[in-house]
Amino acid sequence: MYFSLLKTRLSEGLVYLMASPGTRFISSRLVKIIKYSVLLMVMIIFVSINLYVHNTLSAKISSNLDLETIRLNIFSSCPNRLKITQNGIVFFKFIAIRPKLGHARVLEAYLEKPRAKDELFVLSKGFFTLYCHGDVDEVNGKLYKTDMDYTLIKWKKSFEVADPRQFSRIGGHQSFQAGHYLAIERNEYANVYWTIVDLLDVFITSQSLGIKPDKLKIIVIDAHPKTSLDPLWTFLFQRLIKLTDPIFIESNGVVFENLLWRYPRARSPLLDKSRNSPKYIQPFRSFVLRRFGILSGTHLRKCSQKKLNILFILRRDYKNHPRNLAGIIDRKIANEEDVLKEIKDSFPTADITPVQLDLLPLKAQLEIVAKTDILFGMHGAAHAFSIFMPPGGAVVEMFNDNRKTYNWHMNKIATLSGHSYIKWGNTDKGAVDKLRKSITIPGGVSSRLLRMAIDSICSSSKHKP
Repeated sequence: MYFSLLKTRLSEGLVYLMASPGTRFISSRLVKIIKYSVLLMVMIIFVSINLYVHNTLSAKISSNLDLETIRLNIFSSCPNRLKITQNGIVFFKFIAIRPKLGHARVLEAYLEKPRAKDELFVLSKGFFTLYCHGDVDEVNGKLYKTDMDYTLIKWKKSFEVADPRQFSRIGGHQSFQAGHYLAIERNEYANVYWTIVDLLDVFITSQSLGIKPDKLKIIVIDAHPKTSLDPLWTFLFQRLIKLTDPIFIESNGVVFENLLWRYPRARSPLLDKSRNSPKYIQPFRSFVLRRFGILSGTHLRKCSQKKLNILFILRRDYKNHPRNLAGIIDRKIANEEDVLKEIKDSFPTADITPVQLDLLPLKAQLEIVAKTDILFGMHGAAHAFSIFMPPGGAVVEMFNDNRKTYNWHMNKIATLSGHSYIKWGNTDKGAVDKLRKSITIPGGVSSRLLRMAIDSICSSSKHKP
């Protein structure tokens, strides 16, 4: 519209000149036309620039953040944008992730057999950038004192404080994300025990800061492939994004309103031997089951009839890890059918469920565990599911080598979850088949262990007959 009006005014001036005698000079009318035309052109340029800037910035914002809020925070004080909690949680305000400064080898080259480290990102300086004014040394000092065991050293080295004026010089597309995000790098991502360790830490981090865990959004800073455990992330939290998602691929910088780093992993209640508080365990159990639509209310055990729910975890070969393409696992029970018959004959009133959990959808696995009284089987990551059993149960863990019974991880998670823990270690080398990676359980062992488990549950005054 503006260009059409300008064109009309200029045309009027030309017609006027052509219609006038050759001796006519520029009159006051033509001067006015030219003057107004120039002013109009300036206005058009000004409006166009403002529209471009507004549309560009608006396109960058994929949240409910307004431009003034972003501007004020980007140019605010550095120390006020970083908080460290007593237990080591790092809380950033309006910090940028610059995805082009992160590289994972598995994404940049064809690897026939990628190693675990090939799926982890190498982060260059500035991957995490805090654009702010103020005391840079104070910020760096705060950050480096948080984690004396160097769990987050790689992320700290990639952290940078920069002048906010540099943000506009990044170029390309930038975006802004509102809400609370937590960044995490997963290691044993296909192992249910280590996944539960991570999930519990994220839950505790959110609870410590008064953030509802189902409102928390997760940034996964690794390039691991999908596994059957992924629903634990996508179901529990509001959003899950990876560095390979469009939000990062299409941007040179993403500013997050709130970004968390969890406390150092060594401080996890499941890994720190000095910590024995079950404070967050039952709230975590309730949260997970609720997110999957599973009831987690009061569980009454029928001890007088010995009618307890026994989950017999079957260890069989299966493919669940890209670095075990053959799907061969160890610690299988060679005489599985004999063990199952012995249990059924010894406890005819018990509800016994023999199951290979990995064959079931994750929700079905949790539904079984959520009503289990006794979890029984060979040592394996699936024993970590005891955290989702009703408290007051029992966990029986068998080892194919008595020398390996020092493994305390499942004992820790069981006792923190309110269960009795019973273990057995094989001392007969002849019972182990190294070729088939299995063990023959001697007769009488399984029933004896389960009788100890039932006694530990039913002797408690908490349980009604």
